[in-house]
Amino acid sequence: MSEHHAREHARVDLRLSAEVHLQRADFTAVTRNLSEGGAALECDRPLADGEQFNLSLFLVVEGVEDEQTPPLQVWARVMWTAEGDDGTHAAGVRFERMTPAQTAWLARVLSIAPH
Repeated sequence: MSEHHAREHARVDLRLSAEVHLQRADFTAVTRNLSEGGAALECDRPLADGEQFNLSLFLVVEGVEDEQTPPLQVWARVMWTAEGDDGTHAAGVRFERMTPAQTAWLARVLSIAPH
């Protein structure tokens, strides 16, 4: 049985379009949930535990990326990984070195998300 730790930030089920920018490749992903401290990503490629990368998050409105809201560009670190039975991959990432502007973007997006 695993030990559960209280999260510092509440997670909101929210699907945003994401781009993962690694040194070896760039690829797309989708958030499963989001908080001011991090996100769970679904992607078709594995990420490595502890790996750091630049992440771009795009607000999606009615299935289309919202052109009125510029994407959030943030450094992320992989905290956990998992592989689904269908070959998909998931990863929990923690946002790092957040600026006040990045924190404000997340707070605004989380405030308009259905809870």
